[in-house]
Amino acid sequence: MTEFFEVIRPLFQVGKRNASQQAGRYVSGLLSGARRKNLEGMSEVVPEAKVDDLQHFISNSPWAEGPIWRWLGLEAAKALGGGPENMLLIDESGFSKKGESSVGVARQYNGRLGKIDNCQVGVFATLSLGKRSTLIGSRLYLPEAWSKDAKRCKKVGLPKEHRRHRTKSELAWNLIETIEADGVEFGWIGFDAGYGRDQNLLIKISGLGKHFVADVDCNQRVWLDTPPGHRRPAQIEKSGAQRVDQIWEESRGQARPVELRTGENGPVVVQFWRRRVWIWPGSSEIPMEVWLLVSVRSDGSVKYSLSNAELEIDFAELARRQGQRYFVERNFQEGKSHLGMGHYEARGWRSWNHHMAMVGMAMYFTLLEREALKGEAPLLSVRDIVELMGDWFTTALTREDIIARIAERHRRREKQMRGKIRRAAAKT
Repeated sequence: MTEFFEVIRPLFQVGKRNASQQAGRYVSGLLSGARRKNLEGMSEVVPEAKVDDLQHFISNSPWAEGPIWRWLGLEAAKALGGGPENMLLIDESGFSKKGESSVGVARQYNGRLGKIDNCQVGVFATLSLGKRSTLIGSRLYLPEAWSKDAKRCKKVGLPKEHRRHRTKSELAWNLIETIEADGVEFGWIGFDAGYGRDQNLLIKISGLGKHFVADVDCNQRVWLDTPPGHRRPAQIEKSGAQRVDQIWEESRGQARPVELRTGENGPVVVQFWRRRVWIWPGSSEIPMEVWLLVSVRSDGSVKYSLSNAELEIDFAELARRQGQRYFVERNFQEGKSHLGMGHYEARGWRSWNHHMAMVGMAMYFTLLEREALKGEAPLLSVRDIVELMGDWFTTALTREDIIARIAERHRRREKQMRGKIRRAAAKT
């Protein structure tokens, strides 16, 4: 771990001061076995960490999070090694909060809870290839009520250039543009229907020369043939465009099984179907021919997506790209359950952005550890690493003792997985 923090030291140089020592302690706290990863919890387990020092580092220290995310994106792309096969996944996540003082807090939809909640919402970017993924960018969503309240914005240190309301789709595009400009290698972009219904975003992504896989609502309308006329119809529903769920109902018998990946319960298989269709975004003078993708899970749930992938793309490859968004949800789960993503208690703009960058740093560290130990411990999880780090900070166990403990846990996990797979096979 010492070597890791030596590498990141230049990122925290501000004038004649360097905040890397506190950065190391903060990230160590996120990686530690502390039950609650707020400042007090981290200071109790990380040697020489003090609440006041960590508070200053996260809330007041002038280091910029932008270069941190840029470094993480470039390093993650190298670690994944997929080049244009890497996939950028965009999604949002909510953080429940009490009161009205935290920057961006409002009564708004919290996807984690599936309901309206008093919360902050961030838009995040994950870089992914296969089963490996890590966060490489974040943007805090600012509700309109905040953008109109200068006094409130000033109180939380919100810079004037960020005091305007931007939609989540606009924040997503800003993330994509920034990551592309940083030189991070990726050829694919995926997101859910909250962003997929913005077809102008799809046009922008195509303009970058990237492939998108955009989930859409079941009532999304598309054309089965080239749309009539030379201008986009004012009333799509009267121009021959059909709902994607109705198109799917007429084609169910053509779906084929595709294995997306192997999970703890065995292979994850969907019934997958695709066909070429046309959409006509409002910002485009001509229609766009795309793939309509439909997958049905074992529980009967149906996912609809659009993709501008090339005509010759492999059937199973397209199905796996549609299913790749699972890994940004996995990042949120791991970040919140094990890396303190939602445990911050500061209210300001700078502290939110600083904290999320440090969570990204901690998550990237777990990616490196899993890569380094994939031969010895192929089942190594983020939870394992956090518990390993907790043992490292709080016990006299040697590295060999800790690895032996993890190996024993993995043997039990493998046995449980084999049992689940046998039971699943017996039901089919």
